[in-house]
Amino acid sequence: MALAGFAVFGPEAGADTWQDLASIGTSAEQVVAARYTDPAEHVEVSAAPVDPRLRLPACGQPLQAAVPDAAGEASRFSVEVRCDGPRSWRLRVPVEVTVRRALVVTAVPLERGKVLAAGDVILADRVVAAVPGGYLTSTGAAIGQVLRRSLPAGAVIAPVQLTAPVLIRRGQQVTLEAKSGAIAVQMAGIARADGALGEIISVENPSSRRVLQGVVRNEKSVEIRVP
Repeated sequence: MALAGFAVFGPEAGADTWQDLASIGTSAEQVVAARYTDPAEHVEVSAAPVDPRLRLPACGQPLQAAVPDAAGEASRFSVEVRCDGPRSWRLRVPVEVTVRRALVVTAVPLERGKVLAAGDVILADRVVAAVPGGYLTSTGAAIGQVLRRSLPAGAVIAPVQLTAPVLIRRGQQVTLEAKSGAIAVQMAGIARADGALGEIISVENPSSRRVLQGVVRNEKSVEIRVP
């Protein structure tokens, strides 16, 4: 705990002469808690107790507290609490933060390659800091995706563990849709690569033998953007 300014240690003078130490911790907790504004998060903020032997002059005005700009999204902060009164002082108070929110987890054990269905995932309360690989907050973001690895029941699903399902296979006959403004033209094509929703793949026009690049829109169509 860093200290600057006027302070003594010991039971000197009357209690009303000294700053209430609990108010210092409260000020530190309040400035950190104000950083978290997402209503979906449950935030617990706890300041380290100030040494009870410490005596700081009672501040005649509200205490000021600040978090270093470089604090980022840390779970531990060193908050500066200060008194700007005639007998000024400042104190650094360690503060710990625990953020919890409902995250997408597996409802049952799931194997690699599984296309996730509604019964495979649920929302469960988890500590965000304990999920270093990222997380999802909506089951809809996971349903229909394919697992890249096997997961046990109750595991938090990270975005990197999911991939979009392949909708079009190499060699498959598809419909090419070419759009230019309000004009749309459709023609037959042959996919030259596998493609998931939104991916760009090569498609051959069998009539002209021309190979075009298009975006997979569904299981049967690829959209060609025409300038």
